[in-house]
Amino acid sequence: MTTPNIGMTDPTVNGSADTWGTVMNANLDLIDTAFTRATRQVLTSGSGATYTTPANVRQLRIRMVGGGGGGAAGNGGGTATAGGATSFNSIVATGGGAGNDSSLAGQGGNSGAGSASFRAGGQSGASGGAVLTASGIAFNGAVGGASALGGGSSLAGTNAKANTGAGGYGGTGSGYAGTTGGGGGGGEYVEIIINSPAATYTYTVGAGGSGGTLGSGTSAGANGGSGVIIVDEIY
Repeated sequence: MTTPNIGMTDPTVNGSADTWGTVMNANLDLIDTAFTRATRQVLTSGSGATYTTPANVRQLRIRMVGGGGGGAAGNGGGTATAGGATSFNSIVATGGGAGNDSSLAGQGGNSGAGSASFRAGGQSGASGGAVLTASGIAFNGAVGGASALGGGSSLAGTNAKANTGAGGYGGTGSGYAGTTGGGGGGGEYVEIIINSPAATYTYTVGAGGSGGTLGSGTSAGANGGSGVIIVDEIY
């Protein structure tokens, strides 16, 4: 900003001579910073990655969710895996648990590490049910658990949405000795407020758990949704 010539005697500022124009510019710069609108960064992937705080940011407001657990396959298919943890510096949102091929649901993520302003555990996945048909018993698949950012997958072969932390659908089984795959659990949701933020932070976005591979049932388990970190930057 150009220093204005307002024709006034130089004041003394903090014991040293200065110009009215310099003082005015400094005050206007403070006003400009105060009226800067908030910005946002959405971190959708990364492991041990670096977040850089923009200049003049005085507060970070962070929301994040761990990855959703994978749904199990029916009839003894491959083992599903849990969702990965999401972290921002030392604060952790845990991932959802994996579904089990004995119709047991994956547990929702909860009780992650670090001090946060708010935490909400993910919903556990559903357990499966059976339906008697003319050719035997068909075991329905189980819905994946929801996170605070989205519901789990509810159709066989359909993975949970990316960056929701939702659990994957459990695969269907069949036959009189069949089993349903349990749905994966939803990831934990965490909110953080950081005043006077540091220049950089290390973060990891939890991956969604893998669904169990197809066994002798009729469908494999579905993948859980990956986590996400949403950073609002206040000036």
